[in-house]
Amino acid sequence: MKWQQLRNSIYYLDGTLRDIYVQGTTKDDWLIWADFVNQNYKVSFNPVGTNLVEGKIDVNKAFENCFNSDEGECSIATVFLDDILVQIYFFSADEIENDITPVEINSIEDHNKLVNYMLGVSRALKKKVILTPDSQPENELISVYLDEVIVNV
Repeated sequence: MKWQQLRNSIYYLDGTLRDIYVQGTTKDDWLIWADFVNQNYKVSFNPVGTNLVEGKIDVNKAFENCFNSDEGECSIATVFLDDILVQIYFFSADEIENDITPVEINSIEDHNKLVNYMLGVSRALKKKVILTPDSQPENELISVYLDEVIVNV
């Protein structure tokens, strides 16, 4: 696959984010996901209501803080795929949602880093992982399940 084709079809620069979803999850899946990223990537975790930035994602603290927040705010985390920042929001136990900005995907190597992250998450959870346009989970740009990768260009 050629980089320019990926830029035009997947990582187009229209000012919007891309979402990474794992649907049909449980809190146990979140715990598995956190173990996977904590062991394999540099991460930062900012529990809501604090000025702390921690180097390990604590799912229990994330959900406790999110659901007990008077303002409806949730903790956020970042997974660093080198220069690609994957932002994580702890909105709901039944869906893992990550955001990336296509501005940070600038080569086939960057694309491969993102796909490898998605593969790792899929293998850890034994669930399908998809990349979509912002807030469009029905429009799969990339789907990954265990070792299978489908890129819709």
